[in-house]
Amino acid sequence: MPRAREDRIEQIRGQGESDLSESRTFLIQGFVYIKTISLSFFNKMEPTLHLEGFSESLRGRRCFFVSTNSPQSQSLLKGRLTSLNAEVAHRGKRILVYQGSTVPKWLLQLGWDSFFHVKDVHDMKLALTCIQHASKPSRVVWAGIEPPASVMGVFLKMESTSLIGFGEKAPQHPEWQAIFWTSDALQEDVEPVIQGRMGPAGTTGLRSVLKELRGSQVGLVWSAIEEKEKRGTLYWYDPVEGTDQASSLDLAEAAATLTEVAAFLRR
Repeated sequence: MPRAREDRIEQIRGQGESDLSESRTFLIQGFVYIKTISLSFFNKMEPTLHLEGFSESLRGRRCFFVSTNSPQSQSLLKGRLTSLNAEVAHRGKRILVYQGSTVPKWLLQLGWDSFFHVKDVHDMKLALTCIQHASKPSRVVWAGIEPPASVMGVFLKMESTSLIGFGEKAPQHPEWQAIFWTSDALQEDVEPVIQGRMGPAGTTGLRSVLKELRGSQVGLVWSAIEEKEKRGTLYWYDPVEGTDQASSLDLAEAAATLTEVAAFLRR
């Protein structure tokens, strides 16, 4: 179970510039902890913002990670995939689809049942055919660039498939249910996406929020998963969450399972 991060957001006081007040609430639930951050900037007359830790499962969802090949981006993808694999007890297929010139080595080393390097329409059709007929529940990472609208339409019909988009540019399609940014995200890259999904009110105080999240090395999430309003809500997330589950395999349990399978096959 991951430990909650230590408090690394400094209170800014003096010189009449701004006043930062913060409160945190922790709740440990399995592998998830929730922290509430309240930010008040009185001189700028901005309303208090409350960000809770993102705690929803990505199983059967369509999520996009706005990321590069930085260590934090790698931790984000590895951790979320590890959590997904554990959640479905490693059943179903793990499929990587990459659109771009050179596939990053670290991405290939995550371990996949199928891999497709899409360079033309034929490659894309082949990848989609495999995804549609793969054993479920499947996990699909579509990296490089955002899938085209026709591909997103296919994923809308596959409830047992978890889709993670992974690319440097924010997605444009409205079908995404959650969008993750790393702590080094720039306001000019995040703001248009938030405004497009939440309206102008969603970007209130965004500059200050991004600054504080960057200082704590945690990222921002827009999510419409299980939200009452379609406009969604902003959360923060820990990019290394789930990475410590990678070594949680019980070798004795795995050996016992293999023995049972072998006994069944000999019948």
